[in-house]
Amino acid sequence: MKNKFLINTVIVIGILILIFLVIPRSKRSPGWDWMPDMRYSKAYETYQSADFFYGENDTMTARLPVAGTIPRGYIPNDSNIKCNESLLRSFLLKNEHSGYNQDSAYYLKQAEMIAVLRNPYKSEEVLDRGKEIYKVNCQVCHGEKGEGNGYIVEREDGSDGPYGARPPAYATRLPQMTDGNIFYSITYGKGSMGGYASMVSPSDRWKVICYIKDLAGIKEGAPAPAAASTDSTKVAMVK
Repeated sequence: MKNKFLINTVIVIGILILIFLVIPRSKRSPGWDWMPDMRYSKAYETYQSADFFYGENDTMTARLPVAGTIPRGYIPNDSNIKCNESLLRSFLLKNEHSGYNQDSAYYLKQAEMIAVLRNPYKSEEVLDRGKEIYKVNCQVCHGEKGEGNGYIVEREDGSDGPYGARPPAYATRLPQMTDGNIFYSITYGKGSMGGYASMVSPSDRWKVICYIKDLAGIKEGAPAPAAASTDSTKVAMVK
């Protein structure tokens, strides 16, 4: 009995010694992986190249949304929005434009908005909200009264501010533009102005339009300018 116990003990000690001998002594070595499927996740990380995207220009696993898609809940559950074509279309236009690039597709999309979109709000109902949004996002460039003399364009003493691109005064520019044209410019940008689609909701963009038209002295019900003509490559527009 003693001999059997001694033999088993020697075998166990020998196995332990063998294990300690083969284990890497470097502290930088991760050692053996007894359960590699738990140590190394097979899930794709957010910012890594994925083999099934090889051959494309972008192999990142984090993908942009498909053009034209909208997030769940992006359109408010409001019958006044869903039953108003212009306001509903304003929400559905999210992600339709791939970026600020004034090519033929840009002008054709703008022409479509000019033809379809009309401001769903009456000015007197939303001027206070429009003014609030304007002061936060627009006044810095366009000025308090929409004269293109915001404080980064023109200093109080009349000298030039740090921003060199002076926007046109609303009173001279807006009478040449339809509601859809203005909405498109705010959404995707125009000239030196970037787009505000990610910062101002479609409803608030329409309210800002009411306010800036009020600053320009454009009365409710004034006839809209004629839509610009189009060809297969570009929409002719008043710059």
